[in-house]
Amino acid sequence: MSEIHDMASNDETTKQDTNTMNEWLNCTETLLKDVGNGYTQSRSIPIVPEELKNSSNKEAYMPRVVSIGPRFKGIGRFASLNKEAYKEDLLLMEEVKLRCMLHLMHRAGEEGQVKTYFRKCGQAIWESDEEIRASYVYDINLTKKELADTMIMDGCFLLELMIAKDYKLNSKHPCRHNQPSPALKVLKDEDVLSDIILLENQIPTLVLHKLSQALFPDSFIVSNEKTDRMDRAKKINNLFLSVLGYTPDSQLSNPIYVDAPHILDNVHYFVNSTTKGKSESNAVGNCIIPITDAQHMKPKLTRCALRLQAAGVTIKLAEETGSKVSCFGFLRNCFGGIFIKLGNMIVTNNNVDAPIEVNGLDFYFKFEKGKLEISQLHITKTTKAKWLNIIAWEHHKNNWKSAISSSECLSRKFTLSALIFDALICCAADVKLLKEKNIIVDHMKMTNEKLEEFFHTMALGLDCGIVDSSHVKMVDELNNYSNSHTLFIVRILKIFWHLFKYRLERLVIFLKKNYNFVAALLAFLTLVQTVYTVISYHLPK
Repeated sequence: MSEIHDMASNDETTKQDTNTMNEWLNCTETLLKDVGNGYTQSRSIPIVPEELKNSSNKEAYMPRVVSIGPRFKGIGRFASLNKEAYKEDLLLMEEVKLRCMLHLMHRAGEEGQVKTYFRKCGQAIWESDEEIRASYVYDINLTKKELADTMIMDGCFLLELMIAKDYKLNSKHPCRHNQPSPALKVLKDEDVLSDIILLENQIPTLVLHKLSQALFPDSFIVSNEKTDRMDRAKKINNLFLSVLGYTPDSQLSNPIYVDAPHILDNVHYFVNSTTKGKSESNAVGNCIIPITDAQHMKPKLTRCALRLQAAGVTIKLAEETGSKVSCFGFLRNCFGGIFIKLGNMIVTNNNVDAPIEVNGLDFYFKFEKGKLEISQLHITKTTKAKWLNIIAWEHHKNNWKSAISSSECLSRKFTLSALIFDALICCAADVKLLKEKNIIVDHMKMTNEKLEEFFHTMALGLDCGIVDSSHVKMVDELNNYSNSHTLFIVRILKIFWHLFKYRLERLVIFLKKNYNFVAALLAFLTLVQTVYTVISYHLPK
């Protein structure tokens, strides 16, 4: 009897090992199949590299309000400080996500068909478990049921935001629920829109494709069945760009854009494609000279904004309309700084501006004929998080792409912009100048010193040696530019005055730290006492 029992036990163990091996083989096959396979790409959702994290920006990589995907499942932004805190921040949005999912189901069918559509969505997500897991760099410590629950809720939440934002789809698929959708209110929350593009707060675009196919098969097909995937991908990508404040281009059909594996990659490619589409060849972001020709140039900008101005460089706000200059734009550029100065003199208000509609984060720099054009940058409570997370994505993508092809031109627009602003601002006076030029618009009402610290934080951990050739060329021209029409003595006086203010500012910052002022005062008094002692000794009365 014991032998029969042992044989049965061995057979059971062998069967379990076989099942485990088959599961492992299936997962690995899925991983290999999805490498570079359109919008389903293996290991396309990474984590933020440790070298980019520090004490001043760590929170920028964590969601404030809403958790998307498995990374922050059940973890609050302040969970490390207070285990109960997540109940008050991230979990508050779980009810809103459920309501959005319910309203989405009511858009798809009649009252009695909600259950049917939910089951269709559930089955589509359940069958995509291996592809979803393969999309993440890190291991997902969730069961198949828990992962499916996360994906269907978060995917429906995002899809409801997209449809509620789009007038045509919202009209075509009205919600039949007796209560209004919470999506319209959510779309006005800047924190939510910022959380959606955090690097570690992503779900695969595959999930949105599966849900849109299950719920609205006709609305996400533009032409015929053969081009179904591409048309649906374009539509989903464009809808999400509009949710995040960008103006999508309906003609943009590059395969890289269509095959964006998640939202952040979609944003990154779109922003860089708009720069490459402009006619200005000297704009940062375009590869206009070979890297070999740029190696002898210094990639770091050595002049701040005031020193550039002293050298004769005209710093101005870039025109949003390209080559067309409107009368209003001309007046704004000429008198914008004066109006800002007068406003600051008349009204002193430290409160944060009321919520405003700000377009998606983007950058533009161009130096030509002694004029440095910079696009307007709005500083809001979410600018830091958006900027740093796209930089982290560039860091990951460039390392991955460089390992595959060293000759491929890779855009690092947000990284380069952080390096340029870090170099342009060496003291609070530079911030003041850029604010007067209406280049920096601070909605947070921070002091110039705080803004200076803000821009320096953006560049922490970035490699100055890994830059685009267009950036190298522009920086080299700025470093060596000299306007012959500006008197040499005037330039020297401006530079010395700026250096004096810079050193004075650093001294004040040093004295404010800890007990430095007291120590400096005691040292000064000791020095005075020593001098008087020496004088009294050598010159007795």
